[in-house]
Amino acid sequence: MKIAHICLACFYVEGWGYQENILPKKHVELGNNVIVFTSDYAFTNKSETVLKKENEYVNKYGVQVKVLPRSKGFFSRYGKYNNVYSELTNYKPDIIFVHGGQFLSLGEIVKYKKRNKEVRLFIDQHADFYNTPIITLKKKILHYLVFGYYMRKAVKHTEKFWGVTPWRCQYLHEVYKIPNNKIGLLVMGGDEEYMDFSNKMTIRQIIRKQHYIKESDFLIVTGGKIDKTKNFHLLMESVNNIENKDVKLLVFGQPNNEMEDKIKSLCSKKCIHIGWIESEKVYDYFFAADLVVFPGTHSVLWEQACASKVPCLFKRWEGMEHVNNGGNAEFFDEITEDSIRKKIESLINTPAYFKMKEIAESKNTDIFLYSNIASKSIEVVKKNEI
Repeated sequence: MKIAHICLACFYVEGWGYQENILPKKHVELGNNVIVFTSDYAFTNKSETVLKKENEYVNKYGVQVKVLPRSKGFFSRYGKYNNVYSELTNYKPDIIFVHGGQFLSLGEIVKYKKRNKEVRLFIDQHADFYNTPIITLKKKILHYLVFGYYMRKAVKHTEKFWGVTPWRCQYLHEVYKIPNNKIGLLVMGGDEEYMDFSNKMTIRQIIRKQHYIKESDFLIVTGGKIDKTKNFHLLMESVNNIENKDVKLLVFGQPNNEMEDKIKSLCSKKCIHIGWIESEKVYDYFFAADLVVFPGTHSVLWEQACASKVPCLFKRWEGMEHVNNGGNAEFFDEITEDSIRKKIESLINTPAYFKMKEIAESKNTDIFLYSNIASKSIEVVKKNEI
């Protein structure tokens, strides 16, 4: 089949580990011909936007990537692009997978689908009430009236609107008024290419040896973007205050300016900060862990940790409980140094912990593997009457 991934609501950055990178790659692995239509802008490592240098290329996974120019004028800032309809006409996709429907040119995609009824259309959703709050009049007009208008136009032509968390499914229904029978959960997860399960114990030993962590130590791993909302500093304080000397914490990631001195001050024999690591190496560090802990805001690393089949602890967020699939994870209901410490102490090498470990290593966590996610994302969905 020919699959067109549309990445025009945000930026497509080659080499990143987001869903819009991994799904096209996995769809190629499933034997499909895949193209990504993307914006002519991209992020730099300083979170600045720059014009892309290449207009068309095939990446190392066999995915064709084609840049579409923004239209000129006022509407360009809201996702109005040139040539969307004509490019789809030239490519003739069997499936169109839209990553985020919050752009004006979604109307061109709907028009193409209406004229080519055999094409199957899917739209996923990454916005929620935390990362895209609707709190100003401008936001209400933009999302309820403008983007909502195009999303609702797409309803009867779309096989499924995929929310990547339950909260984002809720956002689809409450903000864009998408009927619940058109909404499904498509979780994010981990890329098996970088998860060498057959050598998991060897990888575990290598990582621990590199950082002078004994096999008998109970190792907690966390990391990612280190800012105040992630609460890594509270986790470090908690571990430093655990009396058991065999409990260690390894933190990866680069702190922002606000947190740099704080993180440095909390480093100790028990709390090790190793700085930035390459995204594909994250899984190796999860393999080395006895427990992965994220006491702050959500990131894609949550689902990657679940995919690594390691017991996890997360801050409880309403609509984010999907990371616990039958007992592989538990939640913090309160985030303080004391509550984090007590929760961790209640699990260290206890029957409750070993039950979590058993479930984490079972098929329960296969739902977080991207080979399964990729198959589900384009599965045949029986049409429901609206």
